[in-house]
Amino acid sequence: MGTWTYGKTVDDVVSGLDIVHPGWTDLAGRLQDLWRGRVPRPPTSLPAPPVPNPYTGVEQASAILCSDSPNPRDPGVYHALEEASALRAGDTGRFWTWAAEPCATWPVAADRYRGPWNGPTAHPVLVIGTTYDPATPYSGAQAMAEELAHARLLTHHGYGHTALLNPSSCIKAYESRYFIDGTLPPAGAVCRPDTPPFSAPGPSGGVATGGGAMAGLVS
Repeated sequence: MGTWTYGKTVDDVVSGLDIVHPGWTDLAGRLQDLWRGRVPRPPTSLPAPPVPNPYTGVEQASAILCSDSPNPRDPGVYHALEEASALRAGDTGRFWTWAAEPCATWPVAADRYRGPWNGPTAHPVLVIGTTYDPATPYSGAQAMAEELAHARLLTHHGYGHTALLNPSSCIKAYESRYFIDGTLPPAGAVCRPDTPPFSAPGPSGGVATGGGAMAGLVS
C-alpha cells in the first residue's frame, strides 16, 4: 500500500499494543484502513517525557537489551534464530530477533556481573508484572521474583506494556509507599488499571432484556 509494507504493519502491531489508551484504538483504525485498501495515517508520536532526555533513539533499548542478556556475537547466526522465533511467535518473533541483532556488535564489559542473583539485599526488591503485557510477559516477572532473594511480586491485572504506560492508581500508591518508607504490598496483592480497555457489554436480547420466546412468561 504505497510506502506502507507488511513489515511496517508487523512493527506497528508490536508497538501499538504497548499503550492501551489510545494505542489500541489507533492501531485498530490503521488495520481497518488496510483492510479497506486505504493507506493508513502514520502513528502519532508519543508525548515528550516531562524531563528532557537527550537519548530518544533506539539505542536506549539496545543499551539495556544487549547489556542485560546473552546474545550471539556472530551476526550470521540471527537468520537461524529468526526461523526458530517465527515457529514460536510468528512474524512478531522475526521482529524481536532482528531487534536484538545489533547486540552482535554492541560493546559489552568483559567483567560484567553474571550472577548469582539471589543474594540478600538491604531491602526486599519490589517486582511489578502486568498479566497481559505483550512485550515483557507476566511469567517473566514471576520468574524474576522467584530468583531474587526475598522479592515481592505486585500483580497488575491489566493490559499493555507496564503499569507505567497504562496507569493504575493502586500500583502508584504501592510504589510510593515502597520508595518513601520501604513498605511492601501484601503478599499476593493485585491491582487493576484505572481505565479498562473495553466497557462492560450491556444485555442484548433474550430474557435479560424482556425479549425472546420467554417474554412475558418469566418473572
